[in-house]
Amino acid sequence: MRIVLKLILPESVGFLLLFFACNQGGSLREKSAESNDSPGNVNITTTQITRDSSDDPVVKFEAMVRDMRNNNPPPDPDEIRRQRNVARAANLDWIKESTIKYSPDSWDLLMKYDMLPSSTVTNASDSSIVSTQKSVGTFQYLRGRTRLDLLANMETNVHEIAHAYFDQNAIRYIVDNKLSMDWNNVHGYIYVSSSEGFFLDFPKELLFPSKELIKVIPRNMQTFRFDTYIDGTTSTQSEGIIGLLNELYAYYIGSKYCFEMLEPFKTAAGSDASGLFEWASRTQSTMSAFYEFDYFISEYLVYMKEIYPENYGKLKSYKPFSSAYSTIYMLYKDLIDRYQQRINYEIKAVNSSGSALARTEKGWLWIKPEKSNVSSGTPVFSEEKDKLEPVLESRRYREVKLDFNTKRP
Repeated sequence: MRIVLKLILPESVGFLLLFFACNQGGSLREKSAESNDSPGNVNITTTQITRDSSDDPVVKFEAMVRDMRNNNPPPDPDEIRRQRNVARAANLDWIKESTIKYSPDSWDLLMKYDMLPSSTVTNASDSSIVSTQKSVGTFQYLRGRTRLDLLANMETNVHEIAHAYFDQNAIRYIVDNKLSMDWNNVHGYIYVSSSEGFFLDFPKELLFPSKELIKVIPRNMQTFRFDTYIDGTTSTQSEGIIGLLNELYAYYIGSKYCFEMLEPFKTAAGSDASGLFEWASRTQSTMSAFYEFDYFISEYLVYMKEIYPENYGKLKSYKPFSSAYSTIYMLYKDLIDRYQQRINYEIKAVNSSGSALARTEKGWLWIKPEKSNVSSGTPVFSEEKDKLEPVLESRRYREVKLDFNTKRP
């Protein structure tokens, strides 16, 4: 009987493992398998399920089967939970230390926000008292257990804290400089670095909600973020172009963080080639946001100049806005260029090492490990770049870009 069980168990385990794998979701990664036996050496697209092994039900089941074979009792759930918490705490320490080392401006922003008082009180121009409170903690959006998850979520955290600092530090700036807050104005603080920032204080009545752009943006140009920031309910409605600038700013801060964290991505992924792939796949979306907000802001300015010319003139002459917009635009554009250059540099390094074969083809980064016929692919940018770049480089925005010093070289 024991012999029969021994022969049947692997097959049973195999069936159960397949059952678990098919019923536990997991992230899907598209891969292209290149085979010299295929006609014309055509790429064959396949799908592979990948997941974090530390929380993989298949791995847990295998461990349980091994324990049963060895007559060991099943692991204690409380002990498993404790070990997970210990591992996550270690990874949290790692992500914070990595941010300090590789993205010091991101860490500086987080700490500047962290040091702001939990509440601030100031006087308004109508003699009322204004009291504001922090709405989120410094690491409110830092979730996940694995290092790769934490790297991706720290970008979200940096982005959202940039928004929170935009609001909270504006009030602090008013208090520190003994200014009077005008309820009828839009206030914000654009953080660039530890040595550069812009305080904005502009009349709300001179702005219009981004929804007005729905009638001038054609359907085929309504990109991924259109519904949220043009047809949505964000601050781009109540604060118009300053709300759009706030988003351009936060996406730049998040993109800069991602760009600077390539080395930690390599560490977390286990190799230079895998790290490059994970870095590009998790960075491409926030980098692509540059093109969408360049488009939204440019359309806003063209419309404003045509429909509200007097208000356009006042915005143009308001130096804090024009300086902040020009600065963030140029920094973001330069970051995009460096991102593409870094990918080309890393491709050469990976290929020189012999550990993998890397290439770009039609806007995608492909990486094939040594002795494998399977290539993992990720877009370098989202499709919005190809859709918007031609119109952004047309003459349509020439005048407004000259007015606000964002003309491309």
